[in-house]
Amino acid sequence: MLASTTNLDRCYQLLGICRGASIDELKTAYRSLARKLHPDITWVDVEAHQRFISLNQAYQTLLAGIDISAEYRTTPAATPQTPARATTTVRVATTTTPATTPTDPKYDDQLKWQLYHELQSLLKQQQFLKAVALIEGLAHHSPQDRQICQWQGIIYAQYGNQLIHRREFDKARIYLKKALKVDPHNRQLWQEVDRGFNRITQLS
Repeated sequence: MLASTTNLDRCYQLLGICRGASIDELKTAYRSLARKLHPDITWVDVEAHQRFISLNQAYQTLLAGIDISAEYRTTPAATPQTPARATTTVRVATTTTPATTPTDPKYDDQLKWQLYHELQSLLKQQQFLKAVALIEGLAHHSPQDRQICQWQGIIYAQYGNQLIHRREFDKARIYLKKALKVDPHNRQLWQEVDRGFNRITQLS
């Protein structure tokens, strides 16, 4: 189903670009905003996470729309000898989007962001055990995905902090260490984990 005009206007607004923007302009706007809202930078900001999800959805919607428009532009224009009905047939064919399947990379990407949204909901409700189980399943499915490793480290660290609050210090240490193991190059994560260990020292 094609996006409605209202939804497209919202997508353009989220990306901060005008209708008719090129693919290069769309990608430039997306990369600039994604860097600011990326979970690696705003991982403690739930509102920023939601904006990041909306940004990705808007980008995918507009990217698909621009790709379709590009196909229209590259379709030879009808000449006086070319029946108008033939042009209409080409347009219908180009707007038909194949259904995604479990082996399609687009399917995996959609599933990944659906699960990301679910993870945010679980964290907001402080259902950390469910969030841990979900992220570990996702990491097992996509072990080379850098973003998923980052999400896993964040969830481990947040669960560790909850365990500290509950004074389950031994278990908290385990999850804080696991956070650094899955995402060892995240400086913000190191700082958060370090604060967690300091709290354990103070409270022990």
